Amino acid sequence: MKCKFLLILLSSTVALQAALIKDVRLNCAKNCQMEFMFASDKDLPTFFQKYDNATKKLTVGFSETDFALGVGSYDVDQSSSLVRSMRVFKEPYRGMNFLKIEMQVGPSITGDKNAIALDKANFLLKFNANGKSWTLSKLFASKKAAAEKAAKEEEKRLAAEQKAAEKQALLDRKAAEKQALLDKKAAEAERKAAEKQARLDKIAAEKAAREEAKRLAAEQKAAEKQALLDKKSAGINSKQNEVVNTSASALLPGLKEMTVVIGSGMEQFRLVANSPLSIDKVSKVSGTFVVTVSIKGPDKSPVFKVGSGSLVNSVFWDANGLNIQLAVGANPAILVHEGSLILQTFEKAVLGDGFVYWTARPNGIYIRNWMNSSDRAPDYSDFVKSYQAESKKLISSVQTFHLRPVVRELIVVADETEFYAAPNDKAQVMQRVVFGDRLVNMDLTGLYRKVQLGNKIGYVNRRAVSFSDELSAIQIERLKKVDQERGEKLTQGMKPVGSALSDLYEDRVTYSSFGRRDPFVEIKGLVEEGINIDQVELVGIIWEAEEPVAILVETKNPGVSYTLKEGDKIMNGKVLKITQTDVLFLIQEFGVSRRYSMGLPDKFGGQK
Repeated sequence: MKCKFLLILLSSTVALQAALIKDVRLNCAKNCQMEFMFASDKDLPTFFQKYDNATKKLTVGFSETDFALGVGSYDVDQSSSLVRSMRVFKEPYRGMNFLKIEMQVGPSITGDKNAIALDKANFLLKFNANGKSWTLSKLFASKKAAAEKAAKEEEKRLAAEQKAAEKQALLDRKAAEKQALLDKKAAEAERKAAEKQARLDKIAAEKAAREEAKRLAAEQKAAEKQALLDKKSAGINSKQNEVVNTSASALLPGLKEMTVVIGSGMEQFRLVANSPLSIDKVSKVSGTFVVTVSIKGPDKSPVFKVGSGSLVNSVFWDANGLNIQLAVGANPAILVHEGSLILQTFEKAVLGDGFVYWTARPNGIYIRNWMNSSDRAPDYSDFVKSYQAESKKLISSVQTFHLRPVVRELIVVADETEFYAAPNDKAQVMQRVVFGDRLVNMDLTGLYRKVQLGNKIGYVNRRAVSFSDELSAIQIERLKKVDQERGEKLTQGMKPVGSALSDLYEDRVTYSSFGRRDPFVEIKGLVEEGINIDQVELVGIIWEAEEPVAILVETKNPGVSYTLKEGDKIMNGKVLKITQTDVLFLIQEFGVSRRYSMGLPDKFGGQK
């Protein structure tokens, strides 16, 4: 710490007896000056001053000096442009004890070059500024009186609060005693009612037990009868049905039969156990898509996987009973009929007329398929052969075109995006998809596309996906690397993945134009004025808007700019796709279609 000492007295030695500062005063009769009022003009101490610009503090020090008001902190005036507060303390330095007065100052004091003077026993520190005069002892006395007054008022307030609290405590105690008496009476009434209900429940339970014994005897008799009939019909069934894996298809212990029936818009799973079933023993579908039947059986068992249908995946026993593991998303109707558990929902596995029947019994698994064969669709070549020879209209396979169904496949081009249950960003997120994932396009709903992922149908943001023919060269190269890492060969030929839904197809036209004008493009569209993409360059893409917007400027005249959205027309074409870094155009000229990609420049002026 650098300290600048000024010798304000003729003597440079420290007095044997410590000096005393009686009071400190700021006198602003003319220009303001701080007066340190010593008790005597003899043996005055050594003095220094130091200013810290970072903390806006001015510190003055006196060697071997005491302060009559004592060490501590003194609040003066926080709004003053001169001295706002003071902290008085003692600190040794180079073998001497210094009394330091650290002052928090305002903007009028900016350094430690303040002029000093001596007026008899008063040491003066002069400031070149105006302000309000004060005397520290008077300020201290007034604030002390105010503090004592506030302390007395606080003591009076606390006494009043204590008295009110004692009064409230007395009222609360009386209310608690009254409530305890009421609770005791209510508890006694509840005990008597419970005893009465227990007697009634006992009588009802004994009656129910007798009825249950009768029902079990009837069911056992019926089961024995059915077993006899099954044994007789086993030979017939073995001839009519295809038996699959009879050596390893024995059912789980405690089960008689499991059956799956699919067709005509309905899928049904039926299960028959050795123990009687009732609807009150069946729990609702849990968050893990498990239906639990609380019946007696083994504490655990292997998992029996159901080999048909899209409703039930497997069946197994645990300590809670019999568990039926459903397919993800399945929410079937549940009912019990004559002691059998039945799950039923809309069918999704069969697209056609007829039924698929699958049943598992202790002696094997039986499958029957009653599906009607679809009629053969007429082929175009048959139409040509059967065309009337006398017709003047010439038809050949080269000059004609046909429509073929094509599944529109979408590819995820964002690094990662959400797969929603509904077309908004606040809907449930069923899962997350990443770059390269394949989806089947179904519909467009505003900013979202309805898509199919496996056996799930949901929505993704339209900006996060592209059709395979809309990918830029960079995206195609990246997709090839992703497919290679996944061990897939989906990129070659860009063939779309099939769908189980028959309504996900659109018609595309294929034909040979032999270099002539495209017959499906209006002549007016070929010469219509519009933006010529050969004379503009891409300078920006607004991606955060509801629809992405591309900003282009003319190459020769940068002051002329254009904004384009997906689907906007340009000269001889339109905007096909806008991504975060590229714009893909579809150009149609003289019957030939081509795609042109324009990318944003990087920081070095090249293309990204």
